[in-house]
Amino acid sequence: MTQNQVITETDSKQKDLMDNFLRVIKQNELSHSYLFSGEEGVGKLSLALFITMRMFCKNLTSESMPCGECDECRRITDLQHPDVIVIKPDGLSIKVDQIRYLKSEFSKSGLEGNQKFFIVCDADKMTTGAANSLLKFIEEPTGNVVSFLLTTNRNLILPTIISRTQVVELNPLSRSDFEGELAKLSMSPSQFKLISRLTNRISTVQEWQEDEWLAHSISAVSHWFNLIVENDITAFAAIKSNVMSLASDNSKKQVIINMLLSIFEDVLDAKFTSEDSFNFPKQAYSIQKLADHVNKSQLIQILEELLNCNKLMAVNVSYQNILEATTLKIMRILNG
Repeated sequence: MTQNQVITETDSKQKDLMDNFLRVIKQNELSHSYLFSGEEGVGKLSLALFITMRMFCKNLTSESMPCGECDECRRITDLQHPDVIVIKPDGLSIKVDQIRYLKSEFSKSGLEGNQKFFIVCDADKMTTGAANSLLKFIEEPTGNVVSFLLTTNRNLILPTIISRTQVVELNPLSRSDFEGELAKLSMSPSQFKLISRLTNRISTVQEWQEDEWLAHSISAVSHWFNLIVENDITAFAAIKSNVMSLASDNSKKQVIINMLLSIFEDVLDAKFTSEDSFNFPKQAYSIQKLADHVNKSQLIQILEELLNCNKLMAVNVSYQNILEATTLKIMRILNG
């Protein structure tokens, strides 16, 4: 990430927080330790780097912004500044030796000034030893030190660390920014609407990409829906043969139910609105075919049956039984 990219991303994703920190710095009220909490892609690292650039930049703009061009700004974003240390997980975790290195480096006098900054990415991935070591350092920092801890899950951070930091909840991504992050994951634009309907978490989408779970689920739901439209009773069997292998945990079971709802919401849009952007655009023909055949009362009944799946899940009814029974009910409604 270049220095100008840091400024642009911070301005785009966290404009309010950027302006607030500029005021805080101008008033000389920057705290010694912050915990930035927010989803993947919301700009936690860029905000921390932006603040650091503002504190070191030698050529501030008339709006007190870092210039993004000087040697200080460049070295910070290149992670080459001697008084700015960025720690990231070594493998799956941040280990105690990494925190010891940080403490060792910061026990020395500032190489170019009296202020030092450190940023801990994925702070929730610190081992217990690393977290306890960092806690002692935050409690008794050496000199003028400012720390930024970045996390997607503050519940995994030691409460004692949280109590010694100023917690900042970052704004969620806007629709356009979220779609921009999806594009970075090489997701097809045709899937953006459905994904936005299912989640606003980039980290969740990344999990769904593992073993192509999302693609397989879209395919399974699409196949099931096409059988429904053709009044093919094998839609019942498709639950066991195509869907159940994808329902590996409760969160994924819930997502599949939401997918079923989403495709029938497409039918609703096709029948009663001018909406031509579907959650399942590749099924546009089948969606329109069903919309031409079904009436308003039938659609409402189907959506109510799908919504009832959530209630049945909550009382631990067998998931396969829920979807199979719902499939039969939908087919009876359509044939009624």
